[in-house]
Amino acid sequence: MLHRDPYEFLKSIPKDKSIMCLDMGEKQIGIAFSDKTQLIATAHSVYHRKNVSKDLGYLNRTFKENEAGSIVMGLPLEIEKQKSEWCETIIQFANKMIKKYKVSIYLQDESLSTSIAAHTLKITGVPITKSKKIDDKIAACIILQRTLDKINTIK
Repeated sequence: MLHRDPYEFLKSIPKDKSIMCLDMGEKQIGIAFSDKTQLIATAHSVYHRKNVSKDLGYLNRTFKENEAGSIVMGLPLEIEKQKSEWCETIIQFANKMIKKYKVSIYLQDESLSTSIAAHTLKITGVPITKSKKIDDKIAACIILQRTLDKINTIK
């Protein structure tokens, strides 16, 4: 099921599994996971997209290998909270995942997550060439931590 309400998402997630997070891009997807207590987000990897079928297969394998029970996907809402075309593409991809794998997905506003990731890497001294290779997984980590903080205030 696709969730936009953190209360509803919290009701649908297994309490003893990690949560996977995806920072969707046209060319690559940043991936992060929570710990099994669902308190701490950790950057995992960056997947270079191929086609929808291969992307879905890879993400499902990664989901299972990391014993996840639900997914958070970043949704790039604009300043006025309006949806862009890219938002619709992400929602369509999320619905394909739900239909194929019967997983609960929560859509989290990802505003500025990539910019924050890039800035954080810059001030910690990570070279720009390396930063560009990992900022998507750091952005996924930021998006997931926002969600974890939100759901843990509800618990």
